[in-house]
Amino acid sequence: MNNKDVAGEKKALRSALAAARNARSYNPEFATAFNVHLAELCLVNGVTRVACYLPFGNEPDVELFVDWALENDIEVLMPVVRSDGDLDWVVFDGSTKEGELGFLEAAGPTGTTANVDIAIIPALAISKAGIRLGKGKGFYDRALPKFAPAPYVVAVIFEEELLDLIPHELHDYPVDAVVTPVGITKFSNWLK
Repeated sequence: MNNKDVAGEKKALRSALAAARNARSYNPEFATAFNVHLAELCLVNGVTRVACYLPFGNEPDVELFVDWALENDIEVLMPVVRSDGDLDWVVFDGSTKEGELGFLEAAGPTGTTANVDIAIIPALAISKAGIRLGKGKGFYDRALPKFAPAPYVVAVIFEEELLDLIPHELHDYPVDAVVTPVGITKFSNWLK
């Protein structure tokens, strides 16, 4: 299969997944479950620095986890979109500002991605082989290889978004684990 075919399959899958998310009602119990599972990963793995995201639209809500991390003296880095389409990272201080793309982003002093223990990222779906399908802009595919050393990468999705297969290309950055409201699925032996 050539890259054009894969790109077309990914686009169609993104459309179907986005429609399913748009039809979903917000469930606060899911936010609690995400927090429990993400906190467990942090505690078991001795995390002191985490990269995370502020949920936008219908993305899985990880705000309870961010609050928990800050309350437990875990430094939280958040992405901010640069005008060139790449990501910078700030040390989250709890405040937000309007970003380059017109939605709220984290505010705080500029941070470095050195020595991040776990990068928690959004996704539309994850395959059972750890292949991530994002929204198609490539932000995380470009950003994650710049972390040094490489952190554990954990995607957050809803249970039905854990798929058998996802079409993928060489630049698609794999994940080490996925967190759903039901639990944690690990794809690598790195995580405890």
